[in-house]
Amino acid sequence: MSNIEVTSLNYYPIKSCAAVEADQVAFSELGIEYDREWMLVGSKGQFLSQRTHPELALVKTRIENGSLIAMAPGLGELAVTLERDPDAEVIDVNLWKKPGTGVSQGADASGYFSEYLGKDARLLRVEQPRHIKPECRVDGASQRTGFADGFPILLTSTDSLAELNSHAGQPIPMDRFRPSIVVEGAPAYDEDYWREVRIGGLRTFVVRACARCPIPNVDQQVGELPKARPVTEALRATRQGIDSIGGEKGEFFGQNIAHVFEPEVIVRVGDSVSVVERAEQRNFQQT
Repeated sequence: MSNIEVTSLNYYPIKSCAAVEADQVAFSELGIEYDREWMLVGSKGQFLSQRTHPELALVKTRIENGSLIAMAPGLGELAVTLERDPDAEVIDVNLWKKPGTGVSQGADASGYFSEYLGKDARLLRVEQPRHIKPECRVDGASQRTGFADGFPILLTSTDSLAELNSHAGQPIPMDRFRPSIVVEGAPAYDEDYWREVRIGGLRTFVVRACARCPIPNVDQQVGELPKARPVTEALRATRQGIDSIGGEKGEFFGQNIAHVFEPEVIVRVGDSVSVVERAEQRNFQQT
């Protein structure tokens, strides 16, 4: 196999808001440090995402000087301290039927995002993490996540994207898929067969192919979800299948990964990627 290496690293401090590109990332038990540690919810506690609010893609975020910084178009910057308030309100969350709790980040944060979205919105920080589904757990790997949909890390491949783009009506940029780690150097879709992978000094397990929702159709630079679904159509034509774990139909791109948390492990752009264990069959059945 060709040399495989990391070409891009991204994390998303506020779920569904813009990515932070990084040359290197550290890890916690829940995934990349600060990744989807915050989330926006509506007045009834429902999480707010680009499915219904694609304009969230335009909210820039970063971690700086002991604060989470958010900058929405038309508004100034919002700074939320990283110091936890022991007296802050704790709120139950149920994200994709995985219960946990989040801590309110205060009235200023709520007012900021309510103004931007034009509806009631509250910013929560993860308090009680949520558990990965039992059927997707791997002994020795992390079994918990923050406000990610279901898994700590999402891996994609530039070679696979090139193959997908050969069937697409217009080029699809990688940011549509909101990956954590992007690699190159493997044959297109070879990652469907990977089971244990070492990424730099990080030991990881590929646990499930990623079934894609409508969000990859959102232009991350414009913040709009068009009526047409060009990415979904390209995936449906070439990557439709049945998930090997849940048996659900879907369109698949990228791999959900669980990592073995070891303090002080850093992954850097340019790090080598080695496939320790691979399977003979893809982790979804193409139809």
